[in-house]
Amino acid sequence: MKTHTPARLRFSAMVTENLSLYVVLIAVFALMFFMNGERFIRSQNLISMAYQLPIVGLLAIGMMISMLSGGINLSIIATANLNGIIIALCLQQFAAGGMKTASSELVIMAVLLGFLACVLVGVVNGLLISLLKIPDILVTLGTMTLIAGLNVVFTKGYTLSGFPDALLNIGNGASFGVPNALILFIVAAIVASVILNKTRFGFSLYMMGSNPEAARYANVSLVKITVMQYVFSSAFAALTSLVMMGQLNSVKASYADSYLLVAVLAAFLGKVSPFGGFGRVSGVVLAVIILQIISSGLNLMRMDPFMITATWGAIIIAIVVFRGLFSQLKIRLNNREKSS
Repeated sequence: MKTHTPARLRFSAMVTENLSLYVVLIAVFALMFFMNGERFIRSQNLISMAYQLPIVGLLAIGMMISMLSGGINLSIIATANLNGIIIALCLQQFAAGGMKTASSELVIMAVLLGFLACVLVGVVNGLLISLLKIPDILVTLGTMTLIAGLNVVFTKGYTLSGFPDALLNIGNGASFGVPNALILFIVAAIVASVILNKTRFGFSLYMMGSNPEAARYANVSLVKITVMQYVFSSAFAALTSLVMMGQLNSVKASYADSYLLVAVLAAFLGKVSPFGGFGRVSGVVLAVIILQIISSGLNLMRMDPFMITATWGAIIIAIVVFRGLFSQLKIRLNNREKSS
């Protein structure tokens, strides 16, 4: 008699958990194909989607990590821009012939400095939230505003461009026909999933989000976990910055500001609880694919970009209303069962 292995059981549970997202994914793909015809499934459009998806995907996973404790990281976009600006300034300062001619050693040093800046932002966010008990939304709103201002000061409002090929290849290159940015996103998603589901840090983070008091009694250091959480979130901002640099060949203080809403939407659509304690990387990845399909389909229809932004807001409201009604219906059904 055949028995299921634990791996099979976990895979089956993941599919069941995300069943509604698979249904939405198929429905959205069919709708966009119906509205755009063959243009939607042409290789050029599919390749374009593969290059665009990693930016939102990396931001969404970074946002998800901050939401697992019931918080939010509003500074994630500003942190990504800070990372790129620091890399650009380091290359400008130390490359004798300009950024384009920077050596591999200098590029690595600049990337490490940018990453350290992101880590510092995560540490500051985590300490302010955990030690001073300031709400996440206020702390990250403050650091977002501070970093955005510093970004403008550092760049003097200009766009910095002309990166070396080693950096451009991350966002704009391909390996074996697959965009490097997509490979980076897949690897980062797998690593994040393993860390969140297989490590003590991940277990403690979920526990802290679902029941902080229980986590405290279980000798979980809430300060340590919160700092690690926001450093982990900022690391995804750094990865996003590398992809953006490669695709745009430039950095600016205000790049990707509109992606903050999309990152929150992707996490929310991917079944990450805004109250903390629940959410899977697999759900967020599916949500990002769904949003990318919608975005590409609407762009092919030449819809106004501001209307597309309004569409994201409408989707958030629809999800909130649907989940609220579903929650109320579930409560009523449970009350009826108890009374009977």
